Amino acid sequence: MLTLFISLALLGLAAVDPVGIAAMPVLLLQKRPYARSFAFLGGSFVSLMLMGLLFARGLGTVVLRFENRHVRLVPSLEILAGIVLLGIAATVFWQLRRGHLSAEPTSKLKKGLTFGAVHLFLLGAGLVAVQSVLDVVFVIAMIRIGQLHLSSIELWLAVATYTVAALILQLTVVAAYRLTSPKRKQQTLGKVHSLLAAYGNQAVIMISLLLGCGLLIDGLLTF
Repeated sequence: MLTLFISLALLGLAAVDPVGIAAMPVLLLQKRPYARSFAFLGGSFVSLMLMGLLFARGLGTVVLRFENRHVRLVPSLEILAGIVLLGIAATVFWQLRRGHLSAEPTSKLKKGLTFGAVHLFLLGAGLVAVQSVLDVVFVIAMIRIGQLHLSSIELWLAVATYTVAALILQLTVVAAYRLTSPKRKQQTLGKVHSLLAAYGNQAVIMISLLLGCGLLIDGLLTF
C-alpha cells in the first residue's frame, strides 16, 4: 500500500500545471492575495478530487469489466498513451529549443484572475477538469487504482495523495511569498516563478519520455 501512495505522489509531482503556476504570481500581487490564491487552489483541489474519484470508482469499474472480455484493450491503450506522451515530450523539447514557451500567463487568464472568489474557485476547477481529461497519465493512474478494490477510505486517500502532490508547486509559490520580507516579496516571487516554470517544462519532457517509453514497451510486450 505504501508503494501505491509513493507512486501516486510521484505521478502527482510529474503532473506539472503550467497554467496554475503562471496564475499564482498574478493572484499574489493583488489585494487579499492569500484568500484569492486559496480560492483558486480550492477549486483546483475539489475538481481534481472529483475527477479522480469519477475515473477511479466509475470508469475504472467499467474498464475492468470490459477488459475481462477484451484482453487487448489495456495494452492497446498503453501503446496509444505511450505514443501520445512521446509526442508531448518531443513537442515541448522542440518549443523550448525555439524559445516558443513562456512562463507568462495569457491576457485572457490575467483578466479571469481579477474577478471575485467564487469566479476564481470555478476558474481553478474548470481548468483542472479540462487538463485532467487530456492528461493520459492521470486517467490511466486513476483507472488503475479503481481496479485495486480499495476501500472507500483508501480510495479517497489515494486520490488525495495525487491531488496534493499535483498542487504542491503552486503551494510552494504561496509559501515562498508568505515567508519573504515585504520589501523583497515581488523580487522573490519572480525568481520562484521562473524557477518553477523552468522545472515544469523540463519535468514535462523527462516524465513524458520515461512514462511514454515504459507504457509503449509494456503495451507491446503484453499485446
